[in-house]
Amino acid sequence: MKKVLLATTALAIVAASASAVDVEMYGQVNKSALSYDDGRNTNTVFVDNHKSESRFGLKGAQALDNGLTASFLLESAIASNPSNGFVQSADAAGLSGMPAVPAMSPNSFAERQARVGLSGAWGGAYLGDQSTAIDSVRDQDLVGVRDVMGASYASDAGSSLLFRNQANALTAITVGSAGAPDVQNRAQSVRYDSPIFAGFQARGAVAQGGTLDGSVFYDGALAGLKVKGAVGMLANNGRTGTAVAAGGLPANALNTRTDASLSVAHASGLAGTVAYNRESLTNKTANQDTPTSWYAKAGYAWDAYEVAADYGQGQHYSSIGVAGAAPAEDKLKSFGLGAQYNMGQGVSVAAMYRNFSADRTAVDLKDINLYGFNMRVKF
Repeated sequence: MKKVLLATTALAIVAASASAVDVEMYGQVNKSALSYDDGRNTNTVFVDNHKSESRFGLKGAQALDNGLTASFLLESAIASNPSNGFVQSADAAGLSGMPAVPAMSPNSFAERQARVGLSGAWGGAYLGDQSTAIDSVRDQDLVGVRDVMGASYASDAGSSLLFRNQANALTAITVGSAGAPDVQNRAQSVRYDSPIFAGFQARGAVAQGGTLDGSVFYDGALAGLKVKGAVGMLANNGRTGTAVAAGGLPANALNTRTDASLSVAHASGLAGTVAYNRESLTNKTANQDTPTSWYAKAGYAWDAYEVAADYGQGQHYSSIGVAGAAPAEDKLKSFGLGAQYNMGQGVSVAAMYRNFSADRTAVDLKDINLYGFNMRVKF
């Protein structure tokens, strides 16, 4: 141990002498044990929490002589066996319930963000692989139990699980295909963040390929309540997917995406959050409706403890980018209960229960129940 400490100290001295930039190392390990019941089988997996995946990063900033501040962020994800990746395996009849767990591979250590920036009284400009302007707009949340609960419920824990029909056969319908998209949005891009005025900040970004997004965030107090909120829009310029004709667009291609959320907390510990998502499509097939989702969460916090309950509903997402007529009815509903204990020094533990139910025309599907325990250690 002493040798390790001496080597680390020597490395830090060399790094400090080589650069005047103040560098901070940070990260977290965030792991969950999840059990699911899909109406026929139950099983347990041990996963990395996709809601806030395990990571390691370096960030630094340095004031320059011209009044500007230069900064960098270099962050890697270490997300082996992610909580949104496991799925039941199927025998010839589609009846097996054993989970097909993604094996660890060298690719599990991957770049998450890598960007440089300049900032001043006019705001900040950033270039590289990073969060775009709409990232986390739908995830402004003061309620608590955030380690395991949030507006990204349809794309986090258990999102790759398959629904079963009443004959117990696995269908092709996953939790994620029926629900709203992830609240995270990162890309190779250039982003501008305005200065903060009375709690408001505007952001805008252009991603590689020409996709544009913009947002406004608020963090402050109103009428004695702590308030956080955001609204943003993304204009997609992507042309990925199976084209309906040479040089054409995919069926039901994403055109624009609008996200919004608002959260308030009272000094008593009571808090509530609402979030919304809407996606407009182009080259729509017959019967395809506009994908929309709503999410609501309420909770109470005291001392180091937090409890919460939430409900989310999304509809018409499964046919985005898929040729053929859209189903007349396509809806995912979910409710959850959770509790969290913040132990201090960046350590927290949480437990949750979540139910997923899906409605699909001419298909009677069984519910999926998910139970989880999570522990996060930040450094």
